[in-house]
Amino acid sequence: MCYNLVRAKDGFMLNLGQYYGIWQEAMVLAWPVVLNHIFTTAMRTTDMLLMGFFGPAAVTAVGLGDVWERLVLRVGLGLGTGSIALISQETGVEEVGREVGSSDEILTQVLLTGFVISLPFMVVGLLFSDFLIAILGAAPEVIQLGAEYLMIILAAAPFRLITLISDRSLQGTGDTRTPMAVNVFSNVVNIVLSIGLALGVGPFPEIGVVGVGWGTFVAKMVAALMYLGIFSFSFSHLSLGLPDDGWDLIIVKQLFKISLPKILQGGYQSLITFPFNALVLLFGTEAAAAYHIARRVHQQLVAPLHRAYSTVTTIMTGRALGMDKPFESKKITDAMLWLTAITISFGGIILFIGAPLLTGFFTEDSITLNHSINFLRALGIGAPILTLYGVLSGLLSSAGDTRTPFYGLVMSQTVFKLGLSYLLAVPVGLGLTGIFIGLVLDFIGRAGWVARRYFSGNWAEEAKVMIDERHKNQS
Repeated sequence: MCYNLVRAKDGFMLNLGQYYGIWQEAMVLAWPVVLNHIFTTAMRTTDMLLMGFFGPAAVTAVGLGDVWERLVLRVGLGLGTGSIALISQETGVEEVGREVGSSDEILTQVLLTGFVISLPFMVVGLLFSDFLIAILGAAPEVIQLGAEYLMIILAAAPFRLITLISDRSLQGTGDTRTPMAVNVFSNVVNIVLSIGLALGVGPFPEIGVVGVGWGTFVAKMVAALMYLGIFSFSFSHLSLGLPDDGWDLIIVKQLFKISLPKILQGGYQSLITFPFNALVLLFGTEAAAAYHIARRVHQQLVAPLHRAYSTVTTIMTGRALGMDKPFESKKITDAMLWLTAITISFGGIILFIGAPLLTGFFTEDSITLNHSINFLRALGIGAPILTLYGVLSGLLSSAGDTRTPFYGLVMSQTVFKLGLSYLLAVPVGLGLTGIFIGLVLDFIGRAGWVARRYFSGNWAEEAKVMIDERHKNQS
């Protein structure tokens, strides 16, 4: 069967009243996701503030350790994308009574897969932490501190992956509050232990940089054990359990089909930051500082909504696809696109107009401030476009297509963010203005690439093939 989802009567309609119910459900799902991101950001900010008490070497050590820990994060987010896509589909399948219990089997197999993948991270952290910090060009003092910190946080890799997978799996069922509760609690534990162990507050010993590492380790362990308890004692929509006939290789195949492009996408995003930062540095330290200030403001004020809208789109459209209602998935996506146009555009206007005030909190240097204002205004212009990309990527992920967003990002960031920015900034001589243009066109390029796939309607057929493949033995 081939779905025609681009008929005029189902187009991008201006009757916004039809989306009111979808927006209500989306907001109920979104606010816990937003709060989750806010607390996670607060935890990372606390770690960096704490290291300021111990000097530049400590700040650098934690920063370099986190460079490698982000590999664990990228893998976890990739597997989480696979789990939320498959489980949201199965939630829809179960709602129409086709089969019950498949979500539990998917959860169990994804958790076991994540645990196996985490083991090499533990081994590498135990044996090669010094080497990993040293190859980043660190000084001897930084190598020692960074290696101790990295060894501890890589030892937490199994807990980290279990938590990330569990977060997304529960979100796939439409439960965004339980992940919020678990993560808010674990982040509070992280903050308390990091402050206590780093500075020796109250009954805790003062152990400096490694105290932050142990705070992270314990917090991730607590979160993972909470999730395993929730699943084991059926305190949620999901529980642990393999199918009667053992391991289902179809689920594993589909998991990696969805997860691998997402993992590679995250890796490429991390990789391209190095040459892009080098490009910005050509225009001075003030320009580099300005870019990071603007990016931090954007991350604090707009990014939580951007991520929440993408996640909510995946949850709601995946469920509709599982119920074999592709037109409902399209209507949900249209509703989220309009919600983005209304809310994120307003946020972009705030970033643009309020740039002098917002960046002024971070610096008093006039050159840095001027550059920060311009960077933030470029990000403000691109904010709604970036979220459109996130919403459309969320739909495609729910259908099992993470390749299109990956290809779009690689193409756009290579051609526009890096290539065009360099061409306009250096050979053409536009300076930072050329980089601002490249940033905005990067957002447009990504959004345009996934929009092409969205309007084709082929994603609905891909989702149907995946669902039928998992249930081909069912009557």
